[in-house]
Amino acid sequence: MVPGLRQLFTPLAYLRIRNPIKPWFDWYIPLVITALVFTLLMLLPGRVNLFGETGLVAHVTQLLQMLIGFYIAALAAVATFPSKVLDQPFAGDPVQIRVERKGQRKLIPINRRRFLSYLFGYLAFLSLFLFLIGMSISVLHNNLASLLPKQMITWTKPGFTFVYIFLISNLMVTTLLGLHYLTDRIHRPPDGDGSLLPEKPDSAHKSDED
Repeated sequence: MVPGLRQLFTPLAYLRIRNPIKPWFDWYIPLVITALVFTLLMLLPGRVNLFGETGLVAHVTQLLQMLIGFYIAALAAVATFPSKVLDQPFAGDPVQIRVERKGQRKLIPINRRRFLSYLFGYLAFLSLFLFLIGMSISVLHNNLASLLPKQMITWTKPGFTFVYIFLISNLMVTTLLGLHYLTDRIHRPPDGDGSLLPEKPDSAHKSDED
């Protein structure tokens, strides 16, 4: 492996996080959205502008320009904001990440802060990747259309469209999940009563010693 290459893809470690409900956010819900949108695009009587200057990809690329900065700012805030709630573990089913230690793979539990750091790091990485794809399409679209055989374009365009919509759907669903945690969930401790977990007063420790 090329030295340092693994570190460049560290944000993708979010996909190695394990929890019973997480596949719904990573795969199932985005796939349903993708299937619905893709089917609608295929059934529309008129031709949908996907790759032109005012097409779908161009509009998404403009939105990603703003989202990249938001994700990086959210990552910095989560990583540095002092909060006892963020440093607490998850309630219910454990949230674990698969790591490799001394040649062996194992699952280790992570707290809320680390989960949100992985989440917004993944969003920043994915949005930057999609931005570069959209920018490349805008620049090379006309050249590729003239260089590639029409039959190849006919076969590859639907496949690319499906994958692109899925990545956008995954980005949208994961963003909503992150907003859920930033808006509400991180303010509720694992016991779910809406207040910080109680701490034992010093007097209680002194009385026990007496």
